[in-house]
Parts: sequence; C-alpha cells; structure tokens
Amino acid sequence: MKKKRALSLANLVFLIPVILLSFFMWNDYKRYIENIDDYSPSLERTYMLDGGKKLIGFSNDDRFGEQYDVYLFDTGTETIIKKTTIHTNFQAGLGPAAYQQEGIIIPTYDDTLGLQLNYFHSTGEVEELAQGTMHIPSAWSSNVYSWRGRLIVAGESPGSEWYVAQVKDGKLDKVNLGEKGLLPARPVRVDEVHGSFKNDQAVPMFSVSLKDDRTALVSGILDKKGDLSVLLEKKDEGTFAAQERAGAQFAKAFGFNNAKLVRENGNYPEEASFYNANEKQWGTAVPTPKPVYQARVFLLNDEELLIAGSTAKDELNGTVIGYVFNEKSGKFQDATVLLEQLNYENLENSETEFHKQLGSDILYYRGGDLAAGYVDMNIQKAKVLPNDQVEGWMVTKNETKVSMQSFWNYAKQGGAIIINWAVWVFINLVSFLGLAIAPRMLVRSRMKKMRAGQLIQARIIDMQESGLYVNEQPQVRFIVQFEDEGQMKEVEIKQVISYLNPIQIGDTVTISYNRKKHKAVFITEEDLKHAAQESKPVFIDAVLTRIERYGKVNRGQALQLHFTAEGRDYPIPVVQPFGFEYRSGERANLILIQGMARIFRYGNEGTVKASDQLSLQGEIIRMQKMPIIIENKQLMLLEVMISRGADRIRKANSLFVPENLSVNVGTVIPVTMEMDDLQKETRLLQGKQGAAKVLTVHFEGTKGERPLANITAEKDGVIYHIKQTIEPVYGVEVGDELWIAYDEGTQEAMIINYSSR
Repeated sequence: MKKKRALSLANLVFLIPVILLSFFMWNDYKRYIENIDDYSPSLERTYMLDGGKKLIGFSNDDRFGEQYDVYLFDTGTETIIKKTTIHTNFQAGLGPAAYQQEGIIIPTYDDTLGLQLNYFHSTGEVEELAQGTMHIPSAWSSNVYSWRGRLIVAGESPGSEWYVAQVKDGKLDKVNLGEKGLLPARPVRVDEVHGSFKNDQAVPMFSVSLKDDRTALVSGILDKKGDLSVLLEKKDEGTFAAQERAGAQFAKAFGFNNAKLVRENGNYPEEASFYNANEKQWGTAVPTPKPVYQARVFLLNDEELLIAGSTAKDELNGTVIGYVFNEKSGKFQDATVLLEQLNYENLENSETEFHKQLGSDILYYRGGDLAAGYVDMNIQKAKVLPNDQVEGWMVTKNETKVSMQSFWNYAKQGGAIIINWAVWVFINLVSFLGLAIAPRMLVRSRMKKMRAGQLIQARIIDMQESGLYVNEQPQVRFIVQFEDEGQMKEVEIKQVISYLNPIQIGDTVTISYNRKKHKAVFITEEDLKHAAQESKPVFIDAVLTRIERYGKVNRGQALQLHFTAEGRDYPIPVVQPFGFEYRSGERANLILIQGMARIFRYGNEGTVKASDQLSLQGEIIRMQKMPIIIENKQLMLLEVMISRGADRIRKANSLFVPENLSVNVGTVIPVTMEMDDLQKETRLLQGKQGAAKVLTVHFEGTKGERPLANITAEKDGVIYHIKQTIEPVYGVEVGDELWIAYDEGTQEAMIINYSSR
C-alpha cells in the first residue's frame, strides 16, 4: 500500500510542471491569435495564372528550409484552392520561372534528385519533368535560365557528360554535348557567354572548352528537331570575333533578325532602339505609339518583347508606360493600364519579371512588394495584388479564434513554452502509458523479425540457462537444428521462458529463420494470430505524383511509381509495356498489406470490389530472374499453375520480390482473380487453340500491376476479341502472333502464349 502511495505521489509531482506550463501556454496561445498576422506564412514569390483568375504562391517558412509550401489561390474568392509541397535542399531557393501552355515551370534543386522542373498547371495539377535525370553544380542558379518563355539548363551529369537542355511548350529536350559528331573533341567545361541571355545577342549561347584546347560555341536553345547550333572558334580568331560570328549564324538558324534587334539605348533619354549586330550600329528609336523614356526591354517570347519606361524624360516627373512590341509584325499592344500601377523603381528591380505567351493577350507581372499582376490588353483590364493582401488570404476564420486548427498552427511555431510543455507531457505519458505500450512494441518487433525470415520446422538439440533472469524467469540458450536449402543448419536462440513451460531437448518447434543474418526466433500460435490480424488489407485512394525510370526489360520499361495520399509517399515498382503509359496526376486505388503497398486498380473505372476477388493458390512451375532491381526488390518472371478444383490455368506473372525472400520452383504463392475472369478463362481453355495475328490493342488502366487490354486478333479470316490483363514484360503490339484459346460461337479469345519477338 505504501509503495502504491509513493508511486501516486511521484506521478502528481510530474503533473505540476504540466499544469503550470499549460497555463502559460494558454496565455501565449491567446496572444498568438490576437496577432495572427505576425505569424502567418510569408510568400517568397507569387505568379498569376489563368488570365488572373488564379494565383500561385511559394512559401519557405519551413524551419529547416528544405521544402516550399505551394498555395494555389482563387483571386475572385480570395481562398486557397490547393496546397502542395516541393522539396529543395537547405541552401537552394527557387529558380527562374517560365510560363508555358497556361502553366508555369519553377525549378528547384534537391541533393538526392538533382534539378527538379516543377510544372504547375492552372488546374492544380503538378508535374515534375526532370525525373532525377539532371544534375548540376551546387551553385545551380547560375546554370538555369529563363529566356523568351523557354527554360534553359546547362550542366554536367555524374558521369562527366556535359549537356544543354531546354523546356519549351511543356516538353523537356536534352542534348549530350559529348555525342559523336556534335563536337570535334570531348567537352570539359561549359560557360554562359556573358550577356547573351540579357539581349546582347539575338540567340543566347554557351562557350564550350574542349579537351584539345579548342573552343566551340553552341546555341542556348534547341531547334524544332531538338538539335543545337554549333560554331567552332578558329585558331587565330579572337573570342569576341567568334562570338559575333556565332551570333549571326545562330540568329539566322533560329529565324531572328540580327540586323534589327531591340535593345536598351544608354544615351539620354534612353529610348529603346534598333541595333544592327552585324554592323555594330545603332538605328532609330522603336516607334512606340507614345514615347517611352528611360526604357527597359523585357524579352517575352520568340516574337514579342515589352518596352516599359517613363512618360517623361526624367522618370521622377512621369508615370510608367509601356507596350508589347511584335518584332516580326511591327505591331504594338498597350500595357500601360498595368504598368501605371507600378513605380519606376519596380522596372529597375532585379526581381521584376514579365511573361506573355505568343498568341495570348495576357501579360503577367511579378516582383517587389506588388506581388503579382496581369493585364488583358484586348479589353484593357488590369489587376495588381500587394504581397500583404495575398498573404492575408492564408489566414482563415478558424485561425483567428480558438480552434484545433489555430492551436496546431500555434504549436508548429515552436518556442520555449511549447517545447517544455511537450517534454513534460511526454514524461507523464511514458510514466502512465509505458506499461500498456511496451507489450505492443514487443509484439510488433516479433512480427518484424517473423516477416524477415522463413517459417521452418526445427528440433531442439541443446538448451542451457544463460544465468540472466527477467521478472524472476530464466533466459535459456537454445540450439535448434533444421534443414534449409538441402543443408542441415544450426542456430542459437535466446528466450526467457517460464518454469511452467515444459520444453525439452528433442521437441519440434516452429522458427522464423533469417537466412541473410543467420538468426532465428521462435514462432508461437499467438504470433501467427497477430500476423493474420495485421495482414488484413487496407485500401487507399492515391495520386501518382512522381515516376522514376530504371531502364528497359524485354519490350517493357521498369518504373518506380510514387503515389501520394494524405501526405505520405507510397513507392511501387512496376513494368510498363509498350503502348501503355502511367501518367503523373492520375488516381489509383492502392491496397496495403502488412505495410507493403500494391496497385489494386489504376486508370480503370470498374466497380469490382476486393470482396469480388477469389483467393487462390498458384504453384511456381518456372522462374526467371530479370536484370532489374529496385530498392532491394528483384524482378522475377514466374510461370504459375493456378488450381481450383479440377480446373487448372497457367499464367505468366512478373513480380518484384524482396531479395531476402526465397522463391523457388514448387513454391506455392497466393493469387487473386475475379470470378468472371476465372470462369471465362476456364471456359475458353476447354475450346480450340491456335495462332492469331494482333490487329489492334487498346488499354483500360490496370488490375493490380497488370495492364487491362482490349485486343482484336485475326485467325483464319475471323476476328476474335480478347479482354484480359497482360504480362507487361512481354507486352502485346500490333502485328504480334499470339497463341490463343478461342470460342468460334462468341468470338471471344484469351492469350495462352505471347509473341516471341
């Protein structure tokens, strides 16, 4: 009794700091709500989309600076439509932006994945175009450029291969400078030609140092075929002379007028003027509808640029005015209704950007305290939003009053009170709940060890007490003997047992043997019950957010798909056959069994439920290891004989199998099939068989990781229809010859053997 009272008193002592800190924290929380504007996230950049109807903002308020929170707003209702996250390393920020096809591309850099080209659509969909294929130096911002609506990247891959890449119209193209025939020697360094991305040249360019000490100049942009333009510097030619020669050649190759460039003229009153780069001569001022003094020139797209400046020769006496000028047609569009809302200092700010897609009447603005703006030059309607106004949209009503949302946001701010309160709450939870949690943790630990090994029958050949006691029960050192892979093995297992447990030498026991570590644990009936409970499947609705490519396998391609649901990433390796494509942004139903995610259904609007699936057993009759390993999972191509009563079906099935899992011919594995599919295939196998030629192939998503195909095939002049899942390692293409089972009456068929091509 005295012992219990002592424990209660000790627990009470631990509660006192929690009570005091809770009081202080409540007062601090109330002050936080009253001054919520001081704590709301700040936006580093904002851009308008969809003709000003939407706005995208980037916040880097993360404590460790390793991610950006991306908010998509509706500018009409001033509410958040969607919030996503993109990753970056601790030091890197956001790269230059490029508007393309009603969306915007913002680069970031991640130490693991390299350069990430984040393509944000106005619909809220996000694509990552680089897919881990582009690596650049740590000072990455100097290697990524935005030029006339394109995104340009120059870098060196881990294999010391220099490249130039371009994103245009939402498509990424990449040229390896070391490819045979492009340059006369191996490139060893790539540098931007100074000023070429700032309108000193008609076409931006890079200087490439070669292994043989020569220098080549290459265009910073790619042509319609995805090729670069190249010029080799002559032996006795000066650097500037070579750059001028390259400027003329590249301008002609890409359709720019090198004799009539529009540039900022440094002579007072600094009107934008034409410049003949071939003759190095200034021409007349650009004939804007009204004079634009102290002009600044912003390149927009392949044909257009913005001339913006002051209505007065001394900018302090005027207002901002400007026009979009089409260099090919010579036509102007008035953008003054937007520009007059800016200060002249905004034009000189290095962060100021203007963007316009060719053929659109919308001109977008970003920079400075005026976060973002746009003008529809067709109807002369404009809008500019200040930073603080947009940041105010992130504060909801629930955050300005006592609520779970506001308290959680307050807690995320951290601080001494929060940290101390959390520590003392943790101490009390450990004190009160430790005894309840510990058994569950032990069970989970045993389940993890059980799943890591193979269930094997063993025999105890020796047992001795180790001298250690736990809760007055002895720990015993067991030596068990068993057969594994045709060999007799022995392993030591230490376990605490009760004196009442009648275990003797010679007893047969079940163990889980980890072949890789040569360790084992005893398995009890209770362990098997827990394993059965944990194996119940959980279904998840997820979105495909990222795709990693691991190379070809037969006629397919090995991929690692990354699905996201409720902020969690679920990586799933698959094989993608020719003609079928997994796409970022599409939804899928995943099934989670014992912590491992698999695809249940992707891109298929069918209504089949898990309860409609039959759980069958299949015996492996042939197996082949494929040369693909993704995160310690080996791709294996298995031939499985599925049995149900007297019916037997042979199927080819590829699986990514954990390397520590033993799979051999004769192994029985679980197989699921839909009742309708099983009945149809059983019926067709009882009919005729023969060779048929594939005429058409269409896909309807997947069942599991197997694409569901609609195929028409011709045999002896008769068209047969095949609807079944196919093995993606083999794939099915038009022109293939398949061996099918078919029904002449219904003209249905199924694939028995795939093409050997």
